[in-house]
Amino acid sequence: MKKNLLLLHLESLNLLNYKMNRDLFPTVSELEKKCKTFENYYSTATSTLMVVGDLLYGGMNLYEGCDSLAAIPKEYCYISSLFDDLKEQGYHAGIYIYPEGGDRESAEKRHIAGFKNQMELIRKYSEYVDSFDIIMDHQPFALMACNYISNLSFSRFLDIGNYGMETDYWEAGYRCMDRCCKDLLNLLKDKNLLENTVIVLYGDHGDDYWGHGMHNGLTHAIEPNNLLIHTPLIIWDGICRKEPEHEQRLVQTSDLREMIMTLVNGKSIEHLPNRQYAVSRNAYAAQPIRAESFNKAYSVTDGRYLLMVSSRGLEMYDTKMDPACQNNILRFFAYENGILKSNKKNQEFFQFHFYYFWSKREQRILRQKFYELRDVLYDKVLELYMAGDRSEKDMLDEMKFGKIDIAFDKETGQ
Repeated sequence: MKKNLLLLHLESLNLLNYKMNRDLFPTVSELEKKCKTFENYYSTATSTLMVVGDLLYGGMNLYEGCDSLAAIPKEYCYISSLFDDLKEQGYHAGIYIYPEGGDRESAEKRHIAGFKNQMELIRKYSEYVDSFDIIMDHQPFALMACNYISNLSFSRFLDIGNYGMETDYWEAGYRCMDRCCKDLLNLLKDKNLLENTVIVLYGDHGDDYWGHGMHNGLTHAIEPNNLLIHTPLIIWDGICRKEPEHEQRLVQTSDLREMIMTLVNGKSIEHLPNRQYAVSRNAYAAQPIRAESFNKAYSVTDGRYLLMVSSRGLEMYDTKMDPACQNNILRFFAYENGILKSNKKNQEFFQFHFYYFWSKREQRILRQKFYELRDVLYDKVLELYMAGDRSEKDMLDEMKFGKIDIAFDKETGQ
């Protein structure tokens, strides 16, 4: 017997914010106790519709030839979406958006949801929940809840009551999102459908509140650093666990289509491959560089180290020690002709505590990891450029693989 599907979109939520603010997510936190949680899940993009497209099509290549988020591909390299396939198998499907659609109209023209489905905008919350209620009476069903209320752009829809300060919209948005999860889960419980429904909760991207600049006021759609792409992934597969099962497997958004199809067919996802690297970007290959806002960039991570390239050069972070990606490790090195060497000019500043940490062994490990990730990132970015009908020369003109992006440092003057 095929299982139902409820796909819950956790808008603008990264893993760090989720773990540090559990009081804002009582429903999701309680559900997580019985679920499989993926500690190393990474979003393939830093904007919502890019992520939704990657998830539903199970790949990152479809829109790379588009020079804007509203452009329509000249041709489609995938013949169907996840929801197209489920509908073909007899599922009653629905993808619902609340409270505002943003680029929904252009998304429909671009077939973000597929060729046999569309994303339906519902502005009244009661009607939004009722839409799920109606479909759940027809099984098997496949439902996707895109509640965008926690996107700061839609804070005008929030009633923050006694919170008082405008910055409290940040909290209120997450509370409303969690309440929506509660309402939809209660529908499943009331209909006795919980055990036969696969529930997937995923964060599309995080937000960066001025930690890496203002970006003309953008909190996301900016460079894919760890705070933007390391997001929650929680899966209920019908197995009632006494405590959460923490998965260390490396997963990215484009893997979810296969995982979901496997689960709704009643099979285990244990056999699915464990990827070595997760890739992300904040723009399609054909999009121009807009350094003042979302500076076009790409990143790759092995689950700990993250390497990013943009028009400014290369950045590398140890995300276990530095989850916010504040310290570009590469600034301590010199990089010439593809060779990473110790920066002797900086050695005099390595005193006190840092002196004992910055050993030759540490430097050797970081150099080896850099070479490994650089080669992978180069190949992955080139693959995306070629999918966008662009050349290796185009990539090298825009992405500075030959230099380090060194931010000004007050202590060293560099």
